[in-house]
Amino acid sequence: MAAKKAALAAIVRGSDEAEETVRAICEGEVDAFVVEDGEGNRVYTLEGADLPYSVLVERMQQGAAIVDARGEIIYSNPSLEELIGLEEDTLIGVPLRRFLGTNDQILFQRLLGETEIGPREGEMSLHRADGTQISTNFSFRLLSRDKSSTGILITDLTWKKQQAELTSRIQQLQDEERRRIARELHDSVGQLLAAISMNFVRVSDEAHRLSPAVAKAVSDNATMVNQISDEIRTISHLLHPPLLDEVGLPSALRWYTDGFSQRSNIQTTLDIPAKFDRLSPDTEIAIFRAVQECLTNVHRHSGSATCSIKMVQDADWWRIEVKDSGRGIPESKRLTLDSSGGVGLRGMRERIRQLGGTFEIETSSKGTVIKVSLPVPRENLSIGKGNNVA
Repeated sequence: MAAKKAALAAIVRGSDEAEETVRAICEGEVDAFVVEDGEGNRVYTLEGADLPYSVLVERMQQGAAIVDARGEIIYSNPSLEELIGLEEDTLIGVPLRRFLGTNDQILFQRLLGETEIGPREGEMSLHRADGTQISTNFSFRLLSRDKSSTGILITDLTWKKQQAELTSRIQQLQDEERRRIARELHDSVGQLLAAISMNFVRVSDEAHRLSPAVAKAVSDNATMVNQISDEIRTISHLLHPPLLDEVGLPSALRWYTDGFSQRSNIQTTLDIPAKFDRLSPDTEIAIFRAVQECLTNVHRHSGSATCSIKMVQDADWWRIEVKDSGRGIPESKRLTLDSSGGVGLRGMRERIRQLGGTFEIETSSKGTVIKVSLPVPRENLSIGKGNNVA
């Protein structure tokens, strides 16, 4: 009796599922479905569907595939065929992992299995039919209740990688140009102003021979030359602080934040470890530019009267946090902040990413917090050893 009840319950469940499927098809909620027969899985497209997803998939720029539980291709769109360089007839029945390197094949199988838990994605190198390789992102999602078919979107990252490399190169050129201009200001313009200042000293010694008005003009000019010299020295150091090269990041940050606080009237505090090893030049300039960009945005946009900078190290990461108590980033800009942002934010994010770090923005009406994390090189793990800066 129990066996009959169980069998009857199974029939009822199957009937309910069939009825639900038929209803969805009739109401245009389904555009395609997979049926397993003696020849394997087949994909059937419904021509009368109200929402022609199949047409969208056929025309989309991303590569799209449906694979069975074994990872074999049962459907591919034209973009995937173009991406791999093979026709659909050649791809059907072929394991998709065949077009990946050994390590990526292992990653593919792991993500395919984990798709039963939820959507998964990962970067893999796709081997094309002509022997070339391209960097791609694979996104996995289950398509059937019985977990027999999985949809995979494959995005060509070539352009994104090229853009990242171009951004990195532009930043390097900017740093080199800033260093060159800073040197020119200090060595050329600075020396000329120093010479003019010395000439004013000689003229001032003969001021008793001049009329009062001319003597005052000479004195005023000498004062202005000294002011110009100070301004040029400040600009030169802002372009590329010599302290960064000579004694390291802590001294450069203290100098910059003190100057920023005086120029902006924004009370700025800096909390940084008293002792730690010198970081790589790329890491030090990345941290300095990140703080510089953050403080510039605080001054221009936040309306905050205070700002704090905190830098700490845990086992494997340097973490930098810049926090203000201003008006926050407007709601209209928050939605596109991660993908766009200003030129400065994009450059900062890419510079940090190139070094293997992360960049996060948290904002509300109570203020904004920018968090930067950078990996600590293994040789720098022993804090307090080597060339420390107090």
